[in-house]
Amino acid sequence: MLALQDIPFLVRSGYIDPKPSMPGSNRSPVAVPHIVIDGHTLYLYNVGYDLTLRLLDEDGEEVYTVTVAAGTTSVELPATLTGPHTLQLFPGGSYYFEGIINF
Repeated sequence: MLALQDIPFLVRSGYIDPKPSMPGSNRSPVAVPHIVIDGHTLYLYNVGYDLTLRLLDEDGEEVYTVTVAAGTTSVELPATLTGPHTLQLFPGGSYYFEGIINF
């Protein structure tokens, strides 16, 4: 059995939606989600919004994508995944979260 792995995230801005939703408006700091992996289960904390979860392999190829509803506390990932993967979380807007997980 694997030990729990806490996943640190970087907040990345991308070109998803380069225009601000309200030009000239003040912006609050982004609340980074807390996610822990145990085996092939992700446990989500502080995620009170819908998001798209995407996994990329070592070559940057997308290998898994799922939409996660607000309030979801865990996501089961395919048991066939092994090794390091990039986990990306897209809550909408012009930023996303990115971290590395190892299976």
